[in-house]
Amino acid sequence: MLREAQEVVKKISYEAHKKEIFTSSFFITLLAEQVGQVAEKYIAEGRLGKEIEVDIADIMVVNLAYLNWLDKDATEAFRKSLEKHEKAIKRFIVQRKK
Repeated sequence: MLREAQEVVKKISYEAHKKEIFTSSFFITLLAEQVGQVAEKYIAEGRLGKEIEVDIADIMVVNLAYLNWLDKDATEAFRKSLEKHEKAIKRFIVQRKK
């Protein structure tokens, strides 16, 4: 599902990250920065903010780079995440009906 995207990110940044990044705090900081940029744009411009979708996609790219650095499969992780998401939404719907 995400294998191709993960491979593209790997070709771009894997070697540099493996050589230069020694702790996961780099990726956590980068993710926080990217999420902050999306939040700032949304607050300032709303959901129609100029290229907000690119800023959101930046978060996805950082996540794929992080998974590459960890040598983890994004497709399998995404599948498991979707299962969690589906269960959470089902619980949410049930709770809202109460």
